[in-house]
Amino acid sequence: MELRHLRYFVAVAEQGGFTRAATLLHLSQPALSRQIRDLERELCVQLLIRGPVGVLPTPAGEVFYERARHVLAAVDEAGRAARRAAEGQRTLRVGVWLPLPGGLHISLLTAFGHAHPEVHLSWREIGFAEYEQPLLDGEVDVALMWLPVDPERLLAVPLASEPRGLAVPRGHALWDADSVPLADALSLPLAPVHQVSTRMCGYWQMWAERGGEPPLAPGEPSATVPELLLAIRLNGVVCPGPLYTYQVQLPEGLRVLPLTGVTDAECGVVRRRDDRRELPRLFCDFVVAILRRPPLPGVMPGRQGA
Repeated sequence: MELRHLRYFVAVAEQGGFTRAATLLHLSQPALSRQIRDLERELCVQLLIRGPVGVLPTPAGEVFYERARHVLAAVDEAGRAARRAAEGQRTLRVGVWLPLPGGLHISLLTAFGHAHPEVHLSWREIGFAEYEQPLLDGEVDVALMWLPVDPERLLAVPLASEPRGLAVPRGHALWDADSVPLADALSLPLAPVHQVSTRMCGYWQMWAERGGEPPLAPGEPSATVPELLLAIRLNGVVCPGPLYTYQVQLPEGLRVLPLTGVTDAECGVVRRRDDRRELPRLFCDFVVAILRRPPLPGVMPGRQGA
């Protein structure tokens, strides 16, 4: 039995037939059928049976499918890990959730690049619909992003804080207010967001302050900041977020009010707990150390440090 046999079987089981699976695998149908027969002959069990709606796994096939799928996932992850290890000596991939207070990421990445010219830095933007997933999936090595994150799988060190605000549309009852107390905000419908992490949604939508209940959130979920701001305007709802984020991206017809009675939002540097490589750890230690010095040029004042 070889890995290709597992891949062929999983493809047939997931596609529900040999024709579609053969096309996906760039094989002829007879060749694929022969490989599956060889696999069944080696296992001494029938794995697939033709049914009225296509090819279906037998009970033994269903058990084999689950095990094979996990084996293939582990093999693929082993390959990704090996590539990350090979690249880790020269490349650091940084995820950035924009915007961050005062262009924090620009100052930190510039300082790290000057201090470590031997390291090639690459970076990509992380949207709030992705949240921590690119880091968990190994698409980036470290991230500069808003917290909170998964404390069991990720190690986060706060770098800076930012007051929270509430974006409101023109014509809303709060439009002329100077600020919004937390108690008043809890009764308002919020703009829904694409929920990748219950932890993220719960924090930003203040579920704990609502007794653990999610808010009323009419409309379609938004996956980007521009979509979210449009939803606020069109649906006449409000949305909490970092005050600075809204101030730099606020379009006409919206304004942001300070939200009082809540703790400040925090952004930090984050890496995977199971990542033992030196380079991600070096970057995290570097940015923490540099923010303990006098503020970097262009960085807004706020609570800094670990």
